[in-house]
Amino acid sequence: MVPQRVGFRDIKVRDGLFWINNRYVMLHGVNRHDNDHRKGRAVGMDRVEKDLQLMKQHNINSVRTAHYPNDPRFYELCDIYGLFVMAETDVESHGFANVGDISRITDDPQWEKVYVERIVRHIHAQKKPSVDHHLVAGNESGYGCNIRAMYHAAKALDDTRLVHYEEDRDAEVVDIISTMYTRVPLMNEFGEYPHPKPRIICEYAHAMGNGPGGLTEYQNVFYKHDCIQGHYVWEWCDHGIQAQDDNGNVWYKFGGDYGDYPNNYNFCLDGLIYSDQTPGPGLKEYKQVIAPVKIHARDLTRGELKVENKLWFTTLDDYTLHAEVRAEGETLATQQIKLRDVAPNSEAPLQITLPQLDAREAFLNITVTKDSRTRYSEAGHPIATYQFPLKENTAQPVPFAPNNARPLTLEDDRLSCTVRGYNFAITFSKTSGKPTSWQVNGESLLTREPKINFFKPMIDNHKQEYEGLWQPNHLQIMQEHLRDFAVEQSDGEVLIISRTVIAPPVFDFGMRCTYIWRIAADGQVNVALSGERYGDYPHIIPCIGFTMGINGEYDQVAYYGRGPGENYADSQQANIIDIWRSTVDAMFENYPFPQNNGNRQHVRWTALTNRHGNGLLVVPQRPINFSAWHYTQENIHAAQHCNELQRSDDITLNLDHQLLGLGSNSWGSEVLDSWRVWFRDFSYGFTLLPVSGGEATAQSLASYEFGAGFFSTNLHSENKQ
Repeated sequence: MVPQRVGFRDIKVRDGLFWINNRYVMLHGVNRHDNDHRKGRAVGMDRVEKDLQLMKQHNINSVRTAHYPNDPRFYELCDIYGLFVMAETDVESHGFANVGDISRITDDPQWEKVYVERIVRHIHAQKKPSVDHHLVAGNESGYGCNIRAMYHAAKALDDTRLVHYEEDRDAEVVDIISTMYTRVPLMNEFGEYPHPKPRIICEYAHAMGNGPGGLTEYQNVFYKHDCIQGHYVWEWCDHGIQAQDDNGNVWYKFGGDYGDYPNNYNFCLDGLIYSDQTPGPGLKEYKQVIAPVKIHARDLTRGELKVENKLWFTTLDDYTLHAEVRAEGETLATQQIKLRDVAPNSEAPLQITLPQLDAREAFLNITVTKDSRTRYSEAGHPIATYQFPLKENTAQPVPFAPNNARPLTLEDDRLSCTVRGYNFAITFSKTSGKPTSWQVNGESLLTREPKINFFKPMIDNHKQEYEGLWQPNHLQIMQEHLRDFAVEQSDGEVLIISRTVIAPPVFDFGMRCTYIWRIAADGQVNVALSGERYGDYPHIIPCIGFTMGINGEYDQVAYYGRGPGENYADSQQANIIDIWRSTVDAMFENYPFPQNNGNRQHVRWTALTNRHGNGLLVVPQRPINFSAWHYTQENIHAAQHCNELQRSDDITLNLDHQLLGLGSNSWGSEVLDSWRVWFRDFSYGFTLLPVSGGEATAQSLASYEFGAGFFSTNLHSENKQ
């Protein structure tokens, strides 16, 4: 006897929506290809099952079998784990687009038998699974008589499942209207003016490399409009093939690495998980954005919240809310609330008991966990994390005034000047206007000249901007030229003022920049940076930032900002603001195709120290972005495989004022206007302070006020035109 699983399924379209077992459902999905990082398309069921476990762990409830039927055991596993399936038929004539007629055979009656045979065979193979809610007639094959014939043949055999085909753009025959890679504004328009048939977006948020960004904005539109009932990220997994170089370094091959031509280069590295099934940052962000348990603030002063159940069939009786009040790294209070009597697709009030708060900045952190053990997770599995600001820091700032200061000396010669203090010496070049050496207690802190920076190693989702804007305008090779250098000494401080021009080699546009360095007798270095644009460059840029090389032993990192993972303006929901500890290596996201990575936002302070606690503290005037790499920006930008990265002896430290969002424009949506960076006037500043004694000392020092008068004089409001 062979046991069979039996399920009951009723799918209806009513009032422009589809209903499964008489319940409204929203499908949070992914497109999945079969792939194994060692065996290619020979995929074992252990790997398939791990895929489905990971999907469930990350709140995904539907999978599209892009673009062919899967092993029958795949559907059985989806039935067991509880995943809806868009079961796709193996029809694709995409290549005809290259000759200008993608519908050539799709609209040719001579091919009808072949088309119909495929969907009929597919239906017979998938009669049993109750998880198949949609049949898909194929993918990217244009439209014509053979799609109509497939639809009618499918309905004659099985009218219990809905039929989807994206290129039936007017939904002439299919049951669901669909688009691919539609931008957020147009998706919202689709919701405002709904089609008579239900709508999904079957591919969006191209997850290539660092990204996708903008998931929150998409999800807000999906939740706003009931008629948009499904969305499927492209795609689930990278398709790199694991290799090892002569030095034992693991790397991943893609198009062209086997001598194949033509090829699609690294376009196969476009998944939420890496080729070896390690979850990437994009999957963690997606998990948070689609979390089925939502927590909303009502009146935080009274501890009043609201819980929203976005599950469609079950209550929240199996979930617990864990609340924690944190103030600058310290837990002030905790509370657990067992969630009960919250019906599917409904909401209920919550009450949190808040402690007395002191002058420190404070946040309410909420984690929602699933109580019971499941096939895919242990008891207490986290579903979602939320953070709500309770108060800003209201402590009266105390000026930094250590008792070890002694008068500064200034050594001035033709090519450089050196400022010496109690235990430090900083040398500036008169040809570049930059510090070239910073010695503290006989230890070198600085290894490469600092510079204002408008470029980052290209990420896949910025490739179109790079090839269409940045590379033709030579942003990647902008050069800096010193125009003026001045030194001013007064009681207890030295000011170094350098004015430069940063521009492409042709000089038709650029930025007139000013660096003002205040070296105080107590060892603090206040840095004010500003820029005034000239010429015509009305386009977005990767960043407005500052980069420098520091001692390679300063690899122990503590920071007060958003973490623990990398995060960006349009990809930050999975991370919260707190004091985090890590290392430079651990903060580096090692994408198989190297690109900009490792950013942390909203940073109030960061300290990089060696194992003895000696290093550098950075305290910005306003929260900034920061990242730190054991590689140079140039190396990351030039490398095409992760084993081509050449580890530096020092650390690249990036302190960025503005950083372009990620978007998903490797094949999808550009960065939304809210998260763009323009080549405009800017002004920002920070304090650099050598520290000894490690993180505790750094955190204590960060609470002081640094250079208040200096910054109020030398920083100005930015021109937002």
